Amino acid sequence: MAAPAQSRSTDLGKKDHAIMCSHIKYDTMNAIGPAGFWSYTHRDDQLDGGRIRRLAEAIAHAFEITTGDELYVFVDNTSIAWGEQWRARLDSALTSTTFLIPIVTPKFLKSQECRREIITFSSHAASLGLDDLILPIHYVNVPQLTEENPSDEVVQLISRRQWVDWRQLRLEDEDSPDYRQAVNQLALRLKRILETPPASGPIIIPTSATETDQPGFLDSLAEMEVALPEWGETVQEFGKVLESLNTKTQESATLLHQSDARGGGFAGRLRVTNALAAELSEPVEKLTELGSRYSSELSRIDPGIITMIRMIGEGEVTQEEEESAREIFGQLTGVIVAARQAVANLEGLSEGAKVMATGSRALRPLMNSIQTAVQQVIDGQTMIEEWARMIDELR
Repeated sequence: MAAPAQSRSTDLGKKDHAIMCSHIKYDTMNAIGPAGFWSYTHRDDQLDGGRIRRLAEAIAHAFEITTGDELYVFVDNTSIAWGEQWRARLDSALTSTTFLIPIVTPKFLKSQECRREIITFSSHAASLGLDDLILPIHYVNVPQLTEENPSDEVVQLISRRQWVDWRQLRLEDEDSPDYRQAVNQLALRLKRILETPPASGPIIIPTSATETDQPGFLDSLAEMEVALPEWGETVQEFGKVLESLNTKTQESATLLHQSDARGGGFAGRLRVTNALAAELSEPVEKLTELGSRYSSELSRIDPGIITMIRMIGEGEVTQEEEESAREIFGQLTGVIVAARQAVANLEGLSEGAKVMATGSRALRPLMNSIQTAVQQVIDGQTMIEEWARMIDELR
C-alpha cells in the first residue's frame, strides 16, 4: 500500500500523483528488490516544506529510470514495524540490497530514535561485513561532522562513511539542473554499490578449532564472560560519580542560600558558582572517561555478539556451545537491568546539566561534558538493548 506524499503542485492530477507516490511504502511484504529506509526527523521535513520526503521519491525515480529496476523507499520510521522490516531483510537473501539513508541535521543528532536507528542498523551491517549499506546525506550543517576526531558516537559512524553533501543543494529549486544532477548521482551511487561485491564478508566465528588463529565460538564466549564483570564495575562507577556530583551540587545549593541570606547578591552567587565549577572538575573528568570507555568497548565487541546470537538462531552451533552461550546470556540480562537504572539516573543528571549550563559561564563547559558523556552511555545502551531483543527472540 502506498503512503500519501506531498505533491509539488496543488493542481497535480490523480494519475500523476499516484506515480509520484508509487515508491513510498509502509511495509516490505512485496518489496523484493532494492530498498532504502529513510531515517529522518519528521519535524525537519515539515520545516523544509516536505522536501525530504520528495527527495526520497526523486532518488527512487532516478534509480528506476537509470537501472530499469524499482527502488522501494520506506519513510515511516515512526512505526515499530519499520525496524522489524529492515532487520528481516538483513537476515534474508535481500541483505546487500537494503540501505539506510540518514538525513543528517542538528535535529537528527538530538533525536534519540534517529540515533538508535543508525547505531542498530550499523551494528547489524557491520556483523555482515556490509558497512556501505549506510548512505548518509548531510542535509543541514552539523559542525561535528567535519571535525577530525568527533566524540559523538553517531557522528563517528557517519564520518567513517562517504556522506553526500546536500547542505547547499537543499536550497536549490528541485527542478534546477544542479539539483536533478545531484539526485541522479545519488541513484548511480546506489547502482554501483549493488553491482560491487562487498569489500569484506560477514564476521565468521568458527564453531571448532581450525588451523588458523581465528577465535572460535567458545573463545568469543570466553571474551564476553570476561567483559561482563568489567561492564558491571563500570556501571557501579557511574553510580559513585553520580553520587559525588549530586553531593557537591547540593552543597553548592546550600551555600547559595546562605549567601542570599547574607545579602551577598550576584557577586556572592558568582563566587559560589565558580567554587562549584572547581569542585566538579574531577568527577566530570571521571564521568567523561567512563562514558568513552563504555561506548568504545561495546562498539568493539558488538558485531561479534550479534553474529553469535544469529548463529544460535540459525542452528549453526553445537548443543554444548549453545548451552554455554545461553548461560552467558543469562548473566548479561542482569547487567542490562543494572545498566538501565544507571542510564535513567544519568539522563536525570543530563537534564539538570542543561539547566545549569544556561545560568553560568563557568559551569557551561563542565555541563556540556556531562551531556556528552551521558549521550555516550545512552548510545552504548542502544547496542545492549539490541542484544537483549535478539536474545529474547531466541527464547
